[in-house]
Amino acid sequence: MKIKFTFPLALAAIIATVLLENCSKDKTDPTPLTIVSASTDSGVALTGGTQAVDVPLNASLIIVFDRAVDTTKESLSSISMAANGTAVPINIIADGSTVTIKPKSNMTSGTTETVTIASTLKGSDGAPATATDFTFVTEGHAYVAPPQANNQISYFSFSGNMNDEVGTHTPAAAAVKDLAFTTDRFGIAGLSGDFNGSTSLVEIPNGEQFVTNNSFTFSIWLKANGAKNGQFVLGLGAWTGFYMELAPDWTWLRFTNQLAEAGGLSSTEDNLFYGNGVTGANGGWQGWTFQSTVSGTVGATYFQDKWAHVVSTYDATTKLATIYINGEKVKEQDFNLWSETSPERTATGVTFVGNLTGGGNTLALGFIQGSQNRIIADSWADPANLYSNHFKGQMDDIRIFKVALTAAEVSTL
Repeated sequence: MKIKFTFPLALAAIIATVLLENCSKDKTDPTPLTIVSASTDSGVALTGGTQAVDVPLNASLIIVFDRAVDTTKESLSSISMAANGTAVPINIIADGSTVTIKPKSNMTSGTTETVTIASTLKGSDGAPATATDFTFVTEGHAYVAPPQANNQISYFSFSGNMNDEVGTHTPAAAAVKDLAFTTDRFGIAGLSGDFNGSTSLVEIPNGEQFVTNNSFTFSIWLKANGAKNGQFVLGLGAWTGFYMELAPDWTWLRFTNQLAEAGGLSSTEDNLFYGNGVTGANGGWQGWTFQSTVSGTVGATYFQDKWAHVVSTYDATTKLATIYINGEKVKEQDFNLWSETSPERTATGVTFVGNLTGGGNTLALGFIQGSQNRIIADSWADPANLYSNHFKGQMDDIRIFKVALTAAEVSTL
């Protein structure tokens, strides 16, 4: 027997097929949730062709999507933030298509921050987000490799601690005495060392290792309190290694090195900057080859209640000792010009001739020598003497090199 489909049955089959196809089309996934813009609350763009830099540490981040965002906790937990790879605790507020991210504490200076949006973030229509991330850099001074980075022995950034960030000279906690951390030259809180002028002292271990390579560079950012007259900024066994001093009347800066000489001799050599233009050619010491002229005192011009960058170098090859302030050469002396019978003319490099045991070889920041096994026994050179010439002010970014930086390298630094 043959079975025949009537017209109504055939029509019904066709309609069913069409309906099934249309239903299948209606179930196509919605377009992904995407970012329209991202910026800080002050209007700094965070997305685009150029990575944002100098983002304020207290900034909020505002992300605008192409449509409303699902505000459930599960959905919003798909947004995260990290600083140099370490998770950053954040608060997230969603309002329609706008999401505001606020770190629970200020971001860290000079870090690369990464905001990550996972695909598990949903739009209010259930659409998943397009997985993406973007980065920006916060304001302040991140570590940047200096000139002669391979020849840098130590770097102390004063970023809330006294760690040696490139070497092995981190002091013990007990060797950091009464040091606070305060606003640095960029205006960022907690990123420079604050010395109180009486009891603050940092004792860096194994300081003699800084002067075992003949040539030498010491770099420091400095801001001295103008109310205190006469300040020992720092010292490695006083004049048996090296030390830095500001005059009681603010008229000069001294950086002194102990120099090794022929025949096993050594002597203390001051490099004094008076700012008066005097050299060996116009009445000064015969080895003084250059000295700049300033209109006021050295202290008032550079150091009193203002930041200055000071670099002292000794080049064992040329026998030149040079001081730079704010990237410019201000004083230079040439030991080749000392008298022919002078031992200084035979100088071979910087050295240390102080006490190697009992703490006598610590580099003291804030005074002329450390507190243990002192080179100078006089009371004026005792760190425990609160009324001596302790440094009062701020220090930052101390770098020590085993080579003499050139003028161009100092300018870059």
